[in-house]
Amino acid sequence: MRNLKLCVIMVLVICAVFTGCNKGGSKETAGNEQILEQAKVSDLGEYIVKNTQFKDYMSKVDNDIFFSLYNLNKDLVDDAVLYSSTGATAEEVAVIKAVDGKTEDVVKACKDRIQAQKEGFENYVPEELDKLSKPVIKTFGNTVVLVVCNDSDAADKLLANYDSKEI
Repeated sequence: MRNLKLCVIMVLVICAVFTGCNKGGSKETAGNEQILEQAKVSDLGEYIVKNTQFKDYMSKVDNDIFFSLYNLNKDLVDDAVLYSSTGATAEEVAVIKAVDGKTEDVVKACKDRIQAQKEGFENYVPEELDKLSKPVIKTFGNTVVLVVCNDSDAADKLLANYDSKEI
């Protein structure tokens, strides 16, 4: 009986070990969080835009317009890049490196931007509300990433697989 219990315990331990090893070869966000945190804002933004399928043409937006659209004070942000569609869609990519201790303020600004976009597109192009209802908003240290696209799951996977050497 004692040997049976020992065998059952060993089988459970072995199953747990093999389950933990089965990551399918892709990096988990936790595994590359430091890389994302230390990435250059411009490089990360460019990577997301080049590797995400957008319905509309995406172009880099001037920083003054970024600060206006996101209603952020410049003293909250170390660096930022914004890519936006032509306005026909709600598609957008923002990568923002917040000043130490101001990350939550930047996340709130991203959420407020999404809400403003919902209100703007509600009567203009209601089909865009679907992608605005599931934006990707991720925080890596002081870096905040916002992606609004058709496939938020693909954007999540793109971030999980980011490696700064890919730029």
